[in-house]
This record gives sequence, structure tokens and C-alpha cells, in this order.
Amino acid sequence: MRVPLTCAFLLGVAGGARTMLPAAAVSRAVRAGSVHTEGTPWAFLEGRNLNRLLVGLALVEIVADKLPMTPSRKQSAAFTARVISGALAGAAVGAASRRAALGMLLGMAGAIVGTEGGAAFRSWLASLFDRDLPAAVIEDLVALALIGYVTSKLKDCALPTEAA
Repeated sequence: MRVPLTCAFLLGVAGGARTMLPAAAVSRAVRAGSVHTEGTPWAFLEGRNLNRLLVGLALVEIVADKLPMTPSRKQSAAFTARVISGALAGAAVGAASRRAALGMLLGMAGAIVGTEGGAAFRSWLASLFDRDLPAAVIEDLVALALIGYVTSKLKDCALPTEAA
């Protein structure tokens, strides 16, 4: 299995839990040189201000997710945002191996799996604790661990240089 395409799917899964995490992680990886997007439509992810914005939005989302008025991730707007986030991250990672379209589809599929599976997992955890907050925190930790794992593999997504 190709590492970039596996990364694309797993980024989508993480996006099913927290919408902004995949975009923030990929933007960070592009800035760090772990993912090469030069000459692709995804090169804009290297912007420092964009990276700061995405990381800030990811942090705000982690906090906002705990608020009682936060809507379900399965409502159409939230679900769509998760699929778009997974698509963006998947396409950027897929572009590193010249497979942006496949990466986009895998990111979208991962986001669907992550949204549906994450909601079921969190409901199950909440039923164990008889409250949602511990379940939400555990879900955060799982999503962050998945992003950390994928981020550690993103350097393997880089294409060999012409000199290599």
C-alpha cells in the first residue's frame, strides 16, 4: 500500500473527529518540507499566516466541541465541512505522489468513515461514562494521536528529487 494514499485516508478519518485537524496538519507538514506541493494547486498551504489560522481554528474547534450548543457532526453543514477538509488534506498529500485525485477521494472516504464511526464511538463512550465530556476528551486524544501518527509518516509522502 502506498504511504501517501494511506496518509490521505487516515487524515480524512481524523477530520471526521475534528474538522480542522487534517488541514492544519498538512499545512504544517508543507511548511516543514515533509510534503512537497510546489507546482501544484495545493502550494498555497505553505503560507505562514494560513498555517497559523488553521492551527488556531483547530484549537478553537477542540474547545467548541465540548459546548452543549455545538451541533452534531452529522448535520449536513458539519458533515460537508468534514468531507471538504478530508478532501483538501488528501489531495495535498496525494499530490506529493502525483495522485491528487485519488488522494482527494481517499480523504473524503476517510472523512465519511471518521464522521460516522467517530459519532458512534463517542456515543458508546458517553454511555459508559453517563456523560459526554469524558467521551469528547477521549475522542480528542484519539484524533490527535492519529494526526501525530500520520504526521510522522508524511515525510515518506515526499517525491524523490530529480537529483536522487
